[in-house]
Amino acid sequence: MTSLVPDPALKSFLEEATARYEGDLTRSTAAVEYLKKRGLSADNAASFRLGYVESPLPGHETARGMISIPYITRAGVVTIRFRRIGDGDGPKYRSVPGDPPRIYNPNALLIPSECIAICEGEIDTITAHEAGMRAANGRAVELGVSLPAVGVAGVSAFKSYFSRCFKGYKAVFMLADGDDKGQGLEFAEKIAELVKNVRICPMPAGHDVNSYVLANGPEALLDLLEIKR
Repeated sequence: MTSLVPDPALKSFLEEATARYEGDLTRSTAAVEYLKKRGLSADNAASFRLGYVESPLPGHETARGMISIPYITRAGVVTIRFRRIGDGDGPKYRSVPGDPPRIYNPNALLIPSECIAICEGEIDTITAHEAGMRAANGRAVELGVSLPAVGVAGVSAFKSYFSRCFKGYKAVFMLADGDDKGQGLEFAEKIAELVKNVRICPMPAGHDVNSYVLANGPEALLDLLEIKR
């Protein structure tokens, strides 16, 4: 199995790339507007070290003009994925060739909480994490609960050994896209086969986590999941 820990040279490269793309984010009006459209503020972008690939480092040339999404652990940046801005041509996402599957936002697993959410995709993960940790009017704090979130880049990216990360939680909320092809629910059901204490929580028809929170606010996500004191 390919190591999940980059060697020192690669870690240094990934940190350099992340820092460069972070610095270039505000230079792209299109990138800033895209993130705003997805409900992600400058603070959100800074927290997750999102960036924009204006001048790609070697190996990232095909990601020019895309949003950079670093995968950050306690050890630092371990890989970077890239997301197309809008609905243009080419793949929506790009990963580093040969890079092993990973959990996105794994630092959420370090947050003391009785429950955690799993999302498909990085943008949904950021949205769910921010909603669950800092719901409107501080409701998450008021209720005495928090809902950190992690993500995976599709069902094929969820490996059986990931399930060990979710032992000990009272509830693991699997937030399924409400797409018309049923792929979101299929994804959730496959995860539920591997992770105990899963509660599959489909988004309403036509919504993913990001669009649902954008339309209804962060409190609505807690209501949908029936998170109570």
